[in-house]
Amino acid sequence: MDVRVTRERIDDLVLDHAAAPGPAGPPILYVHGLWGGAWVFEHWLRASATHGHDAWAINLRGHHGSRPVASLAAVGIEEYVRDVADVLEAIGPAVVVGHSMGGLVAQIVAARDDVPAAVLVASAPPPGIPLLTWALLRRLPWYVARMAGPRALRAREADTCALSLNAVPPAQRRALAARFVADSGRVALQLALGRVTMPPRPRCPMLVVGAARDRMIPARVQRRIARHYGAEYMEVPDRGHMLPLEPGWPAPLAGLLDWIERRGRARESVAALSAP
Repeated sequence: MDVRVTRERIDDLVLDHAAAPGPAGPPILYVHGLWGGAWVFEHWLRASATHGHDAWAINLRGHHGSRPVASLAAVGIEEYVRDVADVLEAIGPAVVVGHSMGGLVAQIVAARDDVPAAVLVASAPPPGIPLLTWALLRRLPWYVARMAGPRALRAREADTCALSLNAVPPAQRRALAARFVADSGRVALQLALGRVTMPPRPRCPMLVVGAARDRMIPARVQRRIARHYGAEYMEVPDRGHMLPLEPGWPAPLAGLLDWIERRGRARESVAALSAP
């Protein structure tokens, strides 16, 4: 079934939208990570709609024409959370699926009443779970001064290919790396130092998805996130950090959608039992 993706605006935010062609399950809102955009979810967006979910992918402010800012370098993760909250207020309750830094945004908005479930994909951890690994630490000196600088921060192509795109075929890495854009050094610093204010622990169901070959945020970090929240955990073998883009992307998406649909059936059963 051919599903069309449209570019839509909510206020001054730019989103990609794939409408479910038939009876729909819960809507899904995808949130990208640092240097990314809605394009990261181009495969998952269409497939989610094909499986009956009205699917949205946000471009956070300062990314790909969305909510222009005078200085992206000064933007904090709090502003990215506000962007997602504004979309939820416009489209109504939705399952939030966050990738990488977007996973931390998902953890924060999961405390909202209009988020029935959250999925964290290769997610940045909350404060208290270290993010920095040896692979990141040995590259960190080049980024330190730029994190606090006056200009937006862009990852070096070699680092992107080595850490984020290592499970992508070598012939495709440079083309994908070129699609990443500059992002907020302030947000990168908040992630590196764990300087993020978290709301009360969310009560909604959560799924954490890790990848066995993730060099950016390894699977061991994802397992700790799952334990921290008492969440279900799914680990994808032989895959890396960019699960939505890598060859084999349907497999983790199938597991994710199955989890969402099982949560929905469970809620319906509880509602039926409690009905007068």
